[in-house]
Amino acid sequence: MAQDIHEISIVLSARSHNPTLLTFDFLKGSGVIPGDWELARPPVLTVGSAQVIFKNGVNIVANSQTVTFSEAVTTKAFENVEVAKIARKYVATLPNLDYQAVGINPKRFIPFEEQPEQAHKYITETILSSGAWQNFGIAPMQAGINLVYTLERCQLRLGINEARLRFPDRDTVPALLFAGNFYYDVTGDSAEERLQNIERSIENWQRDIATYQELIDSQFLAGVKGNEIPIRDAVSVIPVAALKE
Repeated sequence: MAQDIHEISIVLSARSHNPTLLTFDFLKGSGVIPGDWELARPPVLTVGSAQVIFKNGVNIVANSQTVTFSEAVTTKAFENVEVAKIARKYVATLPNLDYQAVGINPKRFIPFEEQPEQAHKYITETILSSGAWQNFGIAPMQAGINLVYTLERCQLRLGINEARLRFPDRDTVPALLFAGNFYYDVTGDSAEERLQNIERSIENWQRDIATYQELIDSQFLAGVKGNEIPIRDAVSVIPVAALKE
């Protein structure tokens, strides 16, 4: 199971990408998505971006530089996750785009409904060293951590931030957000080599998720326990920095 991972996204970076390509008819007619997929709402197309959301939880967003395939995966087994398949089909359908990079991006939340200050304390007391610099101003300092790890196959960027999960039937719940980004440069002397490089990068997604989980569980969450809250029921995520309390 994807377990407590809330979302997985795969980002394709491409120069001069035309977001108007991202239409329901194109995705369906080209075979990028299965023919029985249904829209959750009408597609959104603006001057510089496009968005298509499906009932199965897959969300595709495009602009002039990137195409992002994201999926809510809390209740899904890995074999039922669709974004990697769809991203590969998109590249196969549009092989001549100037692809620059591939990102495999998992998100995981640790909620603290019964310990409302725990997310803040974890960042300011467990990760950061205490000091007078934390007490500047008239309100508690808000903090986020950005870390970069060098792996043999790619670079892993990990952001740790406070957030609040909004549910339809309860108050917002404080949480820690662990946002990962496995970053792969697209290299190769020929178009064929570059496409093969993209394919290999996307195929690493399950390996990357396992690495991400191991890092968080073994290095950050030993002895830290959040609440057993069904994350899938959250209707939105609010970065703490965006709150005015």
